[in-house]
Amino acid sequence: MTEKIRLGILGATGMAGREAVIHQKKLEENGYDYAELEIVTGSPSSQGKNLGKIFREKEEALSEKYEFWEPQKCPEKYEEMTVQGLDADRIAEKIDYVISALPSSVAKEIEPELRERGVHVFSNASEFRWEKEVPLMLPEVNPKDIEMLEDQEKPGKQANNPNCTTAGYVPVIEALRHSFEVKKVDLVTFQAISGKGDRVAGDEYASRISGNVVDDWNRNSNHNGEEIKSEIEPQKILGFAESRKEAGSGGLSIDAQTGRVPVQYGHLESLRISFSEEVGVEEVHEALKSWRPDERVMGLPSTAENPVKVLDRQPEPKKDVFDQEGMSVVVGDLRQLDDDRISLFSLSHNLRRGATWTARQSMELYLKKRDML
Repeated sequence: MTEKIRLGILGATGMAGREAVIHQKKLEENGYDYAELEIVTGSPSSQGKNLGKIFREKEEALSEKYEFWEPQKCPEKYEEMTVQGLDADRIAEKIDYVISALPSSVAKEIEPELRERGVHVFSNASEFRWEKEVPLMLPEVNPKDIEMLEDQEKPGKQANNPNCTTAGYVPVIEALRHSFEVKKVDLVTFQAISGKGDRVAGDEYASRISGNVVDDWNRNSNHNGEEIKSEIEPQKILGFAESRKEAGSGGLSIDAQTGRVPVQYGHLESLRISFSEEVGVEEVHEALKSWRPDERVMGLPSTAENPVKVLDRQPEPKKDVFDQEGMSVVVGDLRQLDDDRISLFSLSHNLRRGATWTARQSMELYLKKRDML
């Protein structure tokens, strides 16, 4: 067996970071014990505390605000780990790979410092998604882009994954592109509150979202970042654009509207997809059902056995969000709208498929490329 890699999780006390810790334990339980978790970092208020204590405090705060919230538990193996600060030298002494669940403003500083010290970074942060040398990875969709890491100049390599909304529907588009020419996508999302992180435990947000549907519009900057990311990130993943500027006029027309609903996990997305030819709903059903990604990706520990699962009904977060441990995109309620247009719903786990579990999957693809997995 290849020697275990030394792994760190940056931002392990945040919502997506806690899921990264849970992922580590689930992989071990499933026999994929290829990484030793050596360090976890957190915000200044968490540093020096045990990881298990932070888990309990944050999850209890959420369950007090929302009756539907089911608290997640820190794996017993990692409860006593001490949360560290972001000291690049100290981190680089202990580990060779990191899963980053940091806020972008923090990732902007620490991720390049770690790469300069030879640490490989697989990041959920948005900060470097549009760096030309950094691939924006959904391994089922663009596995060849992992080759870009070989051309990066820093000793530590980096790959980023996209926004949670992007991750929740682009595999569907890729599956269809194998059989048809997709011309336009109209997207409307119903997003779980966990995508906003632990800030949703605050009184103001909890009061606003209770029994309500709200937007993510930033009044200060006068834009909705969720909508912009949903429209432009697929252009890079699907190979239509290398830069953010190019993505504005990318090869696939995408219009998005996004909203938040009072649900713990799961982004439900309504897609109306136009094709350049007549396409029947039965053909779409078969194309989605039969699609399988590259065999290199299908063999990874974190890849779902069936990356796109098709139902004969609308997928529901409560029933379906943990399908295949939350790494599948669940599709349903396919309808014919016009001869060349269909509609469907897709559902994905926003913290797993849409965040750090995909970052881990990209790391696995890189390890496999290096014959280390």
